[in-house]
Amino acid sequence: MHAKQKNNLQAILFDLDGVLYIGEHIIDGAAEAVREVQQLGYHIAGVTNTTTQPRRIIAKKLQSMGIEIPESSIYTPAALANRLIGNKKAALFVRDSLHEDFQDIQQSLSHPDYVVMGDIGGEGYPPETLRTIFQMVMDGAQVLALHKNRFWQKPDGLHLDLGVFVAAIEYATGKDAVILGKPSTQFFHAICKELNTLPEHALMIGDDIESDIGGAQNSGLKTALVQTGKYREAFVKQISQQQGIKADLVIPGIADLPDALSLL
Repeated sequence: MHAKQKNNLQAILFDLDGVLYIGEHIIDGAAEAVREVQQLGYHIAGVTNTTTQPRRIIAKKLQSMGIEIPESSIYTPAALANRLIGNKKAALFVRDSLHEDFQDIQQSLSHPDYVVMGDIGGEGYPPETLRTIFQMVMDGAQVLALHKNRFWQKPDGLHLDLGVFVAAIEYATGKDAVILGKPSTQFFHAICKELNTLPEHALMIGDDIESDIGGAQNSGLKTALVQTGKYREAFVKQISQQQGIKADLVIPGIADLPDALSLL
């Protein structure tokens, strides 16, 4: 009996970096695992907090690795930011490569309504850039953070991520940012709606105990934590004790997913 016949899942949401690949290197068994769950009839989505590349480039990267997740099935925080900004003005602090995902909005560095914070490259936000954002927020702009991850996995190890700089602006201004990517419930629910699936019938697979697992659980999804990418056993135990987050499944890697589905 197939795993799908034993559970009520309809959709599987894959985090990308750390689950299917790390940097430019595919994780063993990733293409085969995605292909197998597609053959079982599940709706598939790539769900990423990346703010370094537009969806078009992400889709091409996956295709080059033999992972068949089309651009239309890749969900990033940039799309949600566009909907929130609407006809208002926004100051963008993102990589040049991501601007194509914001081509329809009105950009302005003079009294913007929104400040969009994403990855800007290098080791993050220099003091002068943080001061510019601080002044904009103090003048009334609302920060839209494309995510608020603490750290991320690169080929040479862990690095500070966007959340560190978003938290600095929140602390300095006393104003909360709107978080658009994982772990935002709004983000998860918007994806489930696009997939025509109720949250309780969806499974989120990730390597981040907070944004992937905690965010999905708070949004009503089932969860699977992979022990690849940014996964660190000590950190997972710490967050589980502090926040009570515990994945429904813990698997060594994405190659183990098809067999593990029967455990849900």
